[in-house]
Amino acid sequence: MRAIIVLFAIVAIAISSTAQDYQDFADGYEQDNLYENYANRQQEKADGGGGIGFGKAIGAFGISYLIGAKVHSGRVTKKMKNKHMKDQKALYTQYYNDVYKLEEQKAEQQAVIEQLQAALA
Repeated sequence: MRAIIVLFAIVAIAISSTAQDYQDFADGYEQDNLYENYANRQQEKADGGGGIGFGKAIGAFGISYLIGAKVHSGRVTKKMKNKHMKDQKALYTQYYNDVYKLEEQKAEQQAVIEQLQAALA
């Protein structure tokens, strides 16, 4: 009986020691080098390489600024064109009204002149 318990203990120790091998759970990730890649990128950043870079950030800012300026200036241009059209319409209306009034005054003066010429003759 004691031999069976000793044999069982040896088997249990053997099983537990093989369970400590985590490669059994790797499922194809035996060559995992995630930390190595991370360390290499950190080293590149420390050396001045890698990352987005200051020039690219300035370029992205400039491009976004130009696109925003184009959109907003388009809106302002549209509003200004509408305002200009309204002002121009009001100006032309005033011009035509003034011309019409001047023509009426001219016709009235012409009638007065004809009456005075008829009275003198």
